[in-house]
This record gives sequence, C-alpha cells and structure tokens, in this order.
Amino acid sequence: MSDRINWVRTVYEDGRHNAFTDVKLFQGRWYVCFRSATSHAGMDGVIRVIASDDLEQWEEVALLSTVLDDRDPKFAVYEDTLWVLAPTRTPHWDRSEHRGRASWRFQSVGWSSADGRSWSAGTVLEPIDHRHRFWRPRAHDGAMWVALHCTNAPEGVLEHSALWRTTEMAKWQFVSMIHEGDYANETDIEFLDDGTLVAFVRREDAGGAGTPFKTSRPPYTEWEQHDQPLDVRGPMLAQADGMLYVVGRYLEPRAEEEGSYRDTRLYRVGDDWQLEELLVLPAPDFAPERAGDNSYAGYHYLGDGELLLSWYSGTGDEANIYVASIDIS
Repeated sequence: MSDRINWVRTVYEDGRHNAFTDVKLFQGRWYVCFRSATSHAGMDGVIRVIASDDLEQWEEVALLSTVLDDRDPKFAVYEDTLWVLAPTRTPHWDRSEHRGRASWRFQSVGWSSADGRSWSAGTVLEPIDHRHRFWRPRAHDGAMWVALHCTNAPEGVLEHSALWRTTEMAKWQFVSMIHEGDYANETDIEFLDDGTLVAFVRREDAGGAGTPFKTSRPPYTEWEQHDQPLDVRGPMLAQADGMLYVVGRYLEPRAEEEGSYRDTRLYRVGDDWQLEELLVLPAPDFAPERAGDNSYAGYHYLGDGELLLSWYSGTGDEANIYVASIDIS
C-alpha cells in the first residue's frame, strides 16, 4: 500500500455490486452515496445513502429508488439542502435507431433533504427527455453548474458533453457545448479561484488520444482543449491548495485478446495539463489484479495536505465501498 495512504476503510459491503460513489460533508456529518445492484450491468440498481459522525461508524439513512435502474449518484448542497442527482435507466431498446450505440434510455432524477435523514420523493429533472445524464454539480457565483452527457444522440447530432446551469435545481438551462463527438460521455467540472472552469472529458472513440482537459472563461460559452495521453474513465476532478487532481479508472492497453489493465489512480495535474501519478488506490482481495471493476470517486479536501476520497472496487458482480485519507503534500 502506498505511503501516501494515511488510512483506508471499507464503509459498505454486502456481497452485492456497490459502486459509483460520492462523498459530502453536510451539517457536520459525512455522507456517502452509491448505487447498489446485483451486478454492474444489472437493471435493479437503487441508491443508498450512508452517514457518519467520525468517518468510522456508518449508518444507512436513505434508500432512494425509482422503478428503473438508478445509477451514478452525485451529491450537491444548494440553499442549505442536500441533494442526490442520479440518472435512471430503462431496459434495452432498439439499438439500430442510434447507430449501434448504447441501447438504453436515461432520465435524471433528484432527491433532496434538509437534515440528511428525511428525503423527498424523486423529482424528474429538466430537460425532460431520454438523452441527458447529469454528472457532478458544482456551486459557483450563486448558481449550480453541471456537465450533462448525451450518448443516445438523435440523428444528425453527435454524442456530446454540455454545460448546464440552474438556480432552482429541478430546472436546468443549456449554457454551452463542452465537447462533441469521440463518444464523449462522463465529464467532471471544477471552478478555479480565478473563475476559470475546467472540464475533464471521458472519450471512447478518440483513437488512443487520451482524456482531454477543456477550459473556459466567463460566460463559459467558448472552450479550449488541452490534450493528455492517458485514458481515464469514471473521472473526478478535485481541487486543493490551488492544485488540481484527477481520480479515475486508468485503462492501460495490453494485447488485444487480453483487453486492458484497469485500476483506480490518483493524479496531480501539472501546469502543462499532463498527469503525474501519485498512487494506485487499493482493491479487495477477491478482485483480479489490475482487472477489476472500480473507480467513480468522490472527494472532500480536509486541509493540511489531506484529501478524503470515496470509491468502489471489486468485480462486475461484487464490489465494496471505500473511503481513505490521502496525503497529497
């Protein structure tokens, strides 16, 4: 284990596939949300929210679900209310209608709580259609901002990631297109102290060109691309003491018949937008070495060079939820 890891704890395990995490400090308590299902690809996902006063003892405080497959939950705090936003997935439909791409429809849903214990019913988030999936919201300048990705694009429209904005959480307005084409999907964003907005865009049809950073200045309608060669998926951007960090599932190509290596790594972002690896996050003993199902982190900067991370790791049929304290000094 890396000497950068101060401690690591398993905060949820039950033999199911628990995955796709986020972590948030709200009203003095720690909260972790994640999807729980029979498998990574199963259609029975629900969202669990667990809470702790000390990052050691955890209790379940919410089970959030629709009648569909709920995935990829992300926290937001807006106007003293804790929100969970998550896309819900319908069963398979005709793949041929969308040029062989992902054969599901999605709709993002939000649940809210004023105290972390009593939660609202799910609210369908606007835009209401089957294409948009919300990622992690960020607060800035009195509003919430988020990257939505669209992988079931209508005919004549490329798969893309776009920036949206809201001042009421349930209704969002389009701001600008972050990235079009390359099967762009999961995109995390982070605002720098000088107002620059940074996006990190997962691409799957980039021909080995890696995962780019994109930057924009107010009013966030024009974007500049900064290429870097590593393929990082399930991306998360973190900020601490003026530095940017990335956590994600690194895919290292190997022989085609063997697929690719994949593990969860933490990187520091350099001034040239290249990634400096800091550590590989641990996996459970039952996961195959460098071939498991993992990543999808959340973070909170604790100060004094200490970064709190949540993530999941395991196999496609069983995975656990972890939190760890990381020394980034």
